[in-house]
Amino acid sequence: MRELSVYYCPHCGHYAYYQLARHAVCPKCEIPMQVLDMRFQDFMNLTREERDDLLSFEILSTSCPTGLSMSKRLTTSQNMPNNREIIAALTQKIQALEDENKHLNDTVSWMHETIWDLIRKNKLLQRD
Repeated sequence: MRELSVYYCPHCGHYAYYQLARHAVCPKCEIPMQVLDMRFQDFMNLTREERDDLLSFEILSTSCPTGLSMSKRLTTSQNMPNNREIIAALTQKIQALEDENKHLNDTVSWMHETIWDLIRKNKLLQRD
């Protein structure tokens, strides 16, 4: 039986244990994971903080297969469109446009009434 190996995702840092490299695909990023140059048992003997430090060092020292820098990898999720934010912004824009449209309609109605009042007054003055 083959010994387990430690694999990690160079993009997001997810790690897992596999016997075969063909199974080592990140479930989050869906990219092939990298093998860690450390025996499985040695990795298991590390504390959680030591594992995190080791994986962080490995991720920082290797380039990402997608060609993204570390800062780009960390901020990718922030740059992705957020549907709720977009919907909220569009709702606010629609509300502002509806308010402006109501104001313009009120202005047109006022101007229409004023013009008709002036025409009536002008006709009354012409009759007198």
